[in-house]
Amino acid sequence: MLRTLSFIVMLLLQASFGLAQDSIHSDFLKPRPFVALEVGEALFNSMQSISGEVGLRFPNRHQLRLTHMNVWLTEGHLSSGFAGAVKGEGVEGRFLGFEVFYDFLIWKKGLYLGPSVGYYRNSYTHTKLDSELSNRSATIGAAISFQEIDLFRVKGLYYRVSIPFRTPLNPIEETPMGNAIVSDNRLDNNIWLFIGYEF
Repeated sequence: MLRTLSFIVMLLLQASFGLAQDSIHSDFLKPRPFVALEVGEALFNSMQSISGEVGLRFPNRHQLRLTHMNVWLTEGHLSSGFAGAVKGEGVEGRFLGFEVFYDFLIWKKGLYLGPSVGYYRNSYTHTKLDSELSNRSATIGAAISFQEIDLFRVKGLYYRVSIPFRTPLNPIEETPMGNAIVSDNRLDNNIWLFIGYEF
């Protein structure tokens, strides 16, 4: 499974560098690196961890992004109607992994669509019982994102709202934990808010 994921990442990298090379006509048209922190999931989960993205924006405005998620999930967030990951109370969790996106600009104002491959570990722990659930899986998916750059007239400062959808190749089945139930994750999604800088 990891070999397949590595192969797909290599293909995406090769395609992206090929597209970038085709688009370069002078020295000032080079891929631009960027880095950002994810603050959306962090705010929903009491700022317990740090996640983010790094990547390159190519002259054709396509982007290659690697996201790293390391989110400690609170009981309140997991059981909220917004997340819907757990039915009931008393369960905390962790969302840890990497995902690679190749974003195509679909609207010149900053709207992107990008396929993705990733690898995630989802784990859940009951706060009162000796009960745990852990799952690791490669994923395939896509994200729709909106990016605005040069915020507050600061060149390179940007934010990105990204809504990724993914399918784990080894999904979690619906699992009871005490009086709570961990929902299956055959279709998993998030809402991420990145704040970063493009160099």
